[in-house]
Amino acid sequence: MTTAASRGSALIEVVAVTAVAFLIREVLRRFGAGIGSGAVSTIVTLALATWLLRRRGQSWGAIGFRRPLSLRTTAAWTVGLLLADMLLVPLATSILGTAFHLPTQHLESFADLRGNTARYLLLLIPISWGTAAFGEELLFRGFLARRLADAFGGSGRAELAAAVGQATLFGLGHAYLGPRGMLNAGGLGLLAGLCYRWNGRNLWPLIVAHGLVDSVGMTVLYLGMQHS
Repeated sequence: MTTAASRGSALIEVVAVTAVAFLIREVLRRFGAGIGSGAVSTIVTLALATWLLRRRGQSWGAIGFRRPLSLRTTAAWTVGLLLADMLLVPLATSILGTAFHLPTQHLESFADLRGNTARYLLLLIPISWGTAAFGEELLFRGFLARRLADAFGGSGRAELAAAVGQATLFGLGHAYLGPRGMLNAGGLGLLAGLCYRWNGRNLWPLIVAHGLVDSVGMTVLYLGMQHS
């Protein structure tokens, strides 16, 4: 049973980590860092979250970054999440985006990606698979989701509320993509958060699915196959 003090401490950690992540990203964007601002923000925020975990005598393994008990089960969760990410989220985003007359995603940050192999590899490997797949899953679905659940009381309903909360923060973190982009990111974050809760709190299916989704997206942009 959580106490008022422990709930308050969890909320303070959520606010601190979120504030640092958003502040660093915004400052770097104002100085023209572009996509790199998100990578730097994630790295610094991971360092802060790691310190907060160690201060409480915990590690990333305690919140899901650990060896899966079953590779078959992990693969099944990964495939299921990937299919949902690739089919359900775009469909829901399209329906809601059309209903609310949202403009298409803002892809100006990727304007020079088409045919640019060096930039493609940079965005694909260290960013899509590094700071995005690993970093964002550790932060949002791992650290923030767990601490939000603690702040909400630690019950089953608190965990569901935490899944929605971290997805909302994740969507806001993609503001550079515009309203439709934030909606899409929020949907992906929500599915990942629910997967994390229902798969025994293991982050590996989320990390792999995230990396594959971003890889597809980057490849589409690189080949110039995106819809206008």
